[in-house]
Amino acid sequence: MTAGSVGLSGIDVRRAGRTILQIDGLTIPAGSFVGILGTNGAGKTTLLKICAGLIGPTRGQVRIDDVDLVRLSSWRKCGLRQRIGYIPQSTEYNAELPFTLREIIAMGRTSVRSLLSRLSRQDYAIVDEWIDRLGLSDRRNQTFRSLSGGQQQKALIARAMTQDPELLMLDEPCANLDFYWKQQISGMIEQLYRETHVTVLMVSHETSVLPPACERIVLMADGRIVADGGADEVLSPQVLRKAYPGDFQTVLIGGRRYTVGGV
Repeated sequence: MTAGSVGLSGIDVRRAGRTILQIDGLTIPAGSFVGILGTNGAGKTTLLKICAGLIGPTRGQVRIDDVDLVRLSSWRKCGLRQRIGYIPQSTEYNAELPFTLREIIAMGRTSVRSLLSRLSRQDYAIVDEWIDRLGLSDRRNQTFRSLSGGQQQKALIARAMTQDPELLMLDEPCANLDFYWKQQISGMIEQLYRETHVTVLMVSHETSVLPPACERIVLMADGRIVADGGADEVLSPQVLRKAYPGDFQTVLIGGRRYTVGGV
């Protein structure tokens, strides 16, 4: 594997006496854009957190660039996670924190600095570069909680990108946004992928927010992978039935795939 690759083997995650995730094998080459789909409770977030090293499996291997996260010490694991930009669901961060947008984004640089060290001018130059790059210049001194949901999501993506990550992992980045911001955030993620060649894993409930660059889909149900392949193949009615009851059809419009039922 090369920089930015992920490999899972023989993964079991058990909580309260039951298995909530079981992955026999999953390989994500560096430079891939992979969408992770499935119903509520399918294990998508757990899978992403396992890949990011945020939680450990009950059994199995989690390899980032040929390094097994499970076997690393806590100190070395923190060092490896510096190369991973992880953006949680909106319900997992406190939007009421009394920080400015610039302070929130600067937190991404603290993760690549030694403990208790102060950020340098170069660090703040990187922070300001990403603020400008993502079109947030006029918001830099606003409190995070005063921003719209879409602007907050942009800020969290900027925070992750200040780390110069090899892997970018996003857990439903377009959830709870209106249709304008869904397309804005989705388009921005695709642009970052094409410009930086970072490996992207993106969890979503909606096929339409997965940009055209997402050519591979991992479909999950009941804590398992039930399909893994090209977007056209996995989003076919026959394959979708493995995870979703009922009849669905995927319609391609402007390079995006919209899944509708009852067709």
